[in-house]
Amino acid sequence: MTQEKEIHFTGYEHQISTWSDLNPAERFTLLILQQLAEVSKDPRGTYITNERLASMVGLHPNRISSTITKLKKKGYITVQRVGATGRYIKTRDYNHKSTTYTVAEQIKGIIKYVNTLLDSNPQNRDEIEEVNDTYSKAFSKAINFYKGSDNLKEYINNHVDTFNDIDTLDDWLEDKGFK
Repeated sequence: MTQEKEIHFTGYEHQISTWSDLNPAERFTLLILQQLAEVSKDPRGTYITNERLASMVGLHPNRISSTITKLKKKGYITVQRVGATGRYIKTRDYNHKSTTYTVAEQIKGIIKYVNTLLDSNPQNRDEIEEVNDTYSKAFSKAINFYKGSDNLKEYINNHVDTFNDIDTLDDWLEDKGFK
């Protein structure tokens, strides 16, 4: 008499069963993206091409592109563009498709994100001036203008040069009327 053993897939079994609005390709792609997000040290998410993800999932790169678009529309991931062809993919909270953040939480997130960009620019090393709570009001206005911190982050990613230097950041905030 053999005894059946229960197999758990790294604790995601319950989560996967709640993804009833996803087809099998979307489920597997999301699962791979979650695993990559867990090991990524970059706060922007995981940087991966369609070709590389397609080879992992076993789909054509065009199908992966379509799957990424569907996962984004369904709220499971966010995609932040970098340059003309690059992108970072970040998965949402595993237990919820989307999370509602307070304005204060959105402001903190934007400030932390902008600080990461400032810290990554070697030109800021001599006179680094971290964005802090004095920028809260300005970023609150920017979040309101862009209708949410996700949209503002997408704008920031498309205009990274504006946000990796404190002087250009200040100029942008003043020019837009946020400061």
